[in-house]
Amino acid sequence: MDTEAAIWPENWGAVRVFAAMSTQWRRAGMAGVPVGLDYAVLPVVAAAHGVACDGDLLARLAMIESAALRIMLDRAGRR
Repeated sequence: MDTEAAIWPENWGAVRVFAAMSTQWRRAGMAGVPVGLDYAVLPVVAAAHGVACDGDLLARLAMIESAALRIMLDRAGRR
């Protein structure tokens, strides 16, 4: 499924950081169900992409993370 989405300029930093953290999902249980991103690595990833690691980034990233979790859990039949 190819889907295009417009990204507002003020969200680009969060989108870049989210994409860079794609290998940083925490998982739970034997099935490895995704539960959220590993925020311990956020400062390193944000700095590597030249994005300020502040409350604004955290809020934007949390919104993206929440939507991604819903999609992943729906696709896995876990929601």
